[in-house]
Amino acid sequence: MDFISQLPNYVSLIFTSVLPFLIVLTIVVFFHELGHFMVARYYDVKVTDFSIGFGKEIYGFYDKHGTRWRFAWLPLGGYVKFVDDDNAASVPDAEASSKLSQDDQKGSFHVKPLAHRAAVVAAGPIANFILAIVIFAGIYTLVGESISEPRIGAVIADSGAEKAGFKEGDLVKSIDGKAIESFSDMQRLVSLNTNTELSFAIDRNDREIILPFTPRKQEITDTFGNKVDIALLQVQRFIEPSIGAVVAGSIADKAGFKDSDRILKIDDTPIHSFNTMQRIVSQSPGKKLSFLVLRDRKDVVLSVTPAAVEVTDRSGNKKTIGRLGVQSPQGRLKKKYNPVSAVWKGAKETYFIVDQTLSYLGKIIVGRESADQLGGPIRIAQISSQAASVGILPLVNLIAVLSVSIGLINLFPIPMLDGGHLLFYAFEAIKGKPLSEKTREYSFRIGLALVLMLMIFATLNDLIHIKVL
Repeated sequence: MDFISQLPNYVSLIFTSVLPFLIVLTIVVFFHELGHFMVARYYDVKVTDFSIGFGKEIYGFYDKHGTRWRFAWLPLGGYVKFVDDDNAASVPDAEASSKLSQDDQKGSFHVKPLAHRAAVVAAGPIANFILAIVIFAGIYTLVGESISEPRIGAVIADSGAEKAGFKEGDLVKSIDGKAIESFSDMQRLVSLNTNTELSFAIDRNDREIILPFTPRKQEITDTFGNKVDIALLQVQRFIEPSIGAVVAGSIADKAGFKDSDRILKIDDTPIHSFNTMQRIVSQSPGKKLSFLVLRDRKDVVLSVTPAAVEVTDRSGNKKTIGRLGVQSPQGRLKKKYNPVSAVWKGAKETYFIVDQTLSYLGKIIVGRESADQLGGPIRIAQISSQAASVGILPLVNLIAVLSVSIGLINLFPIPMLDGGHLLFYAFEAIKGKPLSEKTREYSFRIGLALVLMLMIFATLNDLIHIKVL
């Protein structure tokens, strides 16, 4: 009876967590293996199996070329198997190769020219990068990019940014020589450079100022309730001092505020941003304030006393703040790109993910970063579920990001992975002959051990992250 009573919860779990995870991973794995498959077919390599997942087959069929397309029970990867492979890792089977028919021997992978084999192996990660570029380009073309200028609207009191000398109204032009086009660009670059001194080129009242700043990690709670360690500049983006919307029945509504009112002054303080207005109101619970407002090209004076509201900050402390009941304007532009520009933007985004991933791994190796952000299947399932709960666009974006990651990981020079095969081919090109069968066998065993250890480590990280351990 307990199972029956909990059945709706189980069904809900499948659709909210398991299904998005399977969709994301299946698409990424399919395109990776499709890259191998298409280039192999181009070079007349006979493919016996195209599998999504490992283990026992759930469903499969043969195409006209004799390839078995199959879905298996363990959806944590996939493989393309050639006629002369010993296993899914494309280890050559010399004994089986000698027993192949003359036609099958022509389709053998391991007797193909070195350049052909290298192209087949590299095609998988390249397909992942192409998929990411296409997705990003599609988003930039059809949906566009939300852009807000990298201008600082407010600096958090006693923060590292305040101590470094950042001021309200500062416009960030570049960081370490990299041009900054939007506030999100600045946030992302800071978050990926923990404990690294960055040089900010600031435009302050038409005068260039250079400010050094070293981002430090802090724990925050994201919109899904996850605890995340991330480096922040601790500033707020600039928002025009206009009212986006007035909450019906609020103090502001009763005082006569209207949508699109532009705030010029509060008492005798000039207001240059919504952030400043918000700060003054927050610090004035129960205190009467005089607002000078521009409405339809006319100055209007409104008197209002912010309501006293008790809130709990991130540290769990309760405090009383003032609140009017108004919402900020959107403050972001939606910019769409033509297909050519969108593809270029997609390629730049893909390169950015690769560059920052390699930078993060490099910092782990030298001890400047913790490896606690490395995630595995459980983390991917959690993020997939959260992305799906927001909408289709975040889920599609996640597919692109994960595709880049899968493509990059597969290029690592570890036997069992595509990068390991390419490393063997590099040795073969130098020596003029393949490595010995014994060397390859031991290398693949070591590679398998490394991959399994990495998976176990990532899974343990996942369990700690969701507080199971």
